[in-house]
Amino acid sequence: MKSLFKKEVVSYFSSLIGFAVPALFAAFSVFLFMKDIFVIGSFSFVNFFSIIPWIFMIFIPAIAMRAFAEERKRNTLEVLLSLPLFERQIVLGKFFSAFLVVVIGVLLTLPLPLALFYLAKVYLPEVAVGYFGVVLLGASFLSLSLYISSKTDSQILAFLLSALSLFFLLVLSSDFAGSVVPESILSYINFIFPSFHFDPFTKGLISLPSLLYFLSFTLLFLFLTVLELERRE
Repeated sequence: MKSLFKKEVVSYFSSLIGFAVPALFAAFSVFLFMKDIFVIGSFSFVNFFSIIPWIFMIFIPAIAMRAFAEERKRNTLEVLLSLPLFERQIVLGKFFSAFLVVVIGVLLTLPLPLALFYLAKVYLPEVAVGYFGVVLLGASFLSLSLYISSKTDSQILAFLLSALSLFFLLVLSSDFAGSVVPESILSYINFIFPSFHFDPFTKGLISLPSLLYFLSFTLLFLFLTVLELERRE
């Protein structure tokens, strides 16, 4: 698995994906938050973290779309499956290499809270919990996007289906859903959506049920991806 992980990392950083996508993620995140500071006049990082899921909606599918779709298009997936590796090792190698790119994009935003700590005395432990939630959210979104990539040989289709899936997950747990779906129903189904579980982390609270939700979500779609690879044997 280590060799596959290294191969995938080299593949990411030998193309624009490994450099441009994390940089664009950080740039858009910081820009949108700074805009809110000047417009609203609030230094609260709750606003910053509320932006992240929507940027992840584009950022993560852009990273994950090539993971399996490219292998299928080039007819190299069968070669990969013939290697002395278990399907779970292949999936984990792909997952962790893509996850590294996600984490780099998140880390590139760290100068923002550090600067605001000196300028506005933001409470860093609360921000650190928020970043922990961002990493968990990124892992869950990535696992779903990898699963979708394993179902098609088109990178563009994998990107669009992943982005659309994440869009619906976000919209159905947003304020917009409250204007369409009765509140009585939302109160029962909210817990199945990532935003509901991400919200405590944005406020500096580590929620055990939410932590378990993200871990379960990620493991579920990694498991489904493994099953998809086993089906192709």
